[in-house]
Amino acid sequence: MPRRTARRARLAPVLAALCAAFAGCVSIDREAREAVDSLARGDDATALAWSRELADESHYSRNLGLVEAGRVCLLAGNYAEAAQRLTAAVDSAVERSESAPKLKITDLGNTAMAATVTDDRTRQYYLPAYEVNFALEYGIVAQLLAGLRDGALADARLSGYVQDLLAETYGADLAKEPEGADDSSRTIAAEQAATLEEMIASTRNSWENAALWWLAGALLEANGERDTARQFYLRAAAIRPDNPYFAADAARADGAPTPRAGKAKLVVVYDQGFVPMRESLSVPLPIYTGFAIHLPTYPSAPFADNAVRVAGPSPVAAPAVNVRALAARDLKEQLPGIVARNVTRAAVQAGAQAAVNASGNDYARLAVFLFNMVVSAVRSADTRSWRTLPAAQQVWCNAEMEPGVYDVGLTVNGRLVSARVPLADGETRLLWVADTGLTVRGASAALSGHGAGTVDLQGMELTR
Repeated sequence: MPRRTARRARLAPVLAALCAAFAGCVSIDREAREAVDSLARGDDATALAWSRELADESHYSRNLGLVEAGRVCLLAGNYAEAAQRLTAAVDSAVERSESAPKLKITDLGNTAMAATVTDDRTRQYYLPAYEVNFALEYGIVAQLLAGLRDGALADARLSGYVQDLLAETYGADLAKEPEGADDSSRTIAAEQAATLEEMIASTRNSWENAALWWLAGALLEANGERDTARQFYLRAAAIRPDNPYFAADAARADGAPTPRAGKAKLVVVYDQGFVPMRESLSVPLPIYTGFAIHLPTYPSAPFADNAVRVAGPSPVAAPAVNVRALAARDLKEQLPGIVARNVTRAAVQAGAQAAVNASGNDYARLAVFLFNMVVSAVRSADTRSWRTLPAAQQVWCNAEMEPGVYDVGLTVNGRLVSARVPLADGETRLLWVADTGLTVRGASAALSGHGAGTVDLQGMELTR
């Protein structure tokens, strides 16, 4: 056997191992898309299998799997499992203590240095700020629907501390210069961030969630904790002053509690579609000829809130959270660290090739060349994010309803969906509705300590 052929034969197992190591990463996006598509069709089983496997068997993406499984279980009506998964996700990010919670997120946006052999897809996934907030929000909803009101109240109180901690801790981390950043890293990060500007126009940062402040406030007010609820309402209104329901609750928070005696209060949260999936973008590096880095990005597609009307004196639901914008804002905040990591890896690869070329060792030169070739061929951006989140949330509220049983009609872009909801005297009740594409599903539960229990929404297919 010729010497060069023998060398390549010895390298083959190494290259095969590298390809196998990346194979699992490459399939993540495809499986996630299949799961989201199945949810849109009403096929919960496929999405449940995918999300549970991600939560229970993934090493690098367990935290992501917990929130995916929690959200899918919530959509599928498995409220107890949804509550368990989402609570575990929050616990992985937050240390609960008697004095105050502490964030355990150890890899915020701009940590730059990482293994140069692999790529960002083989780094541990930590929930970014906006995903922590949604884990809290949906954890509260799931616990209410599962009859775990005390747990929902605990997480409602926790949500205020956590959002303040995220602003303090995450904001401070983002202000730091990433390790390994140079002029080329800064330029590339700025160029890619500019492409996200249209999506993030409605946000100031990625850790403000007005819907979470407001929903937690409604739950706390229903529990008699009016002073805390008032502060939560004010925070929601400060983030989204254009939302009339946030503004109304903030304005009357010093007055009489709602609902008044002899009345009932209905709170509606509407989820629209799914947040877009990240894509991998290849960016050439002119400073290292022949090398490129791979960055996550979002497709620029037009988006508009669904026109949602609820039967009542104030019929129009109001936008509360643009989840697409939060996701894009989070990506923009992380870009400097992502770019610096990948430029650092490219520099290491280029330096290794130059050094071995100068050594005159043909075997080493071939080995490094083939290794760099395989890595470049299989490398892609880390496109992991919480894919089953909605694209947007809207809210509606009426605190002056007469007690009784209502067939609440929601009109979504001219198509009617109805839900039978009982309202007791003095009761505050949540109606949660998720429009996943071809189907609408959801449920209702009492926020106050009395009234009827959970009521499943009567789902209805929508023709798009």
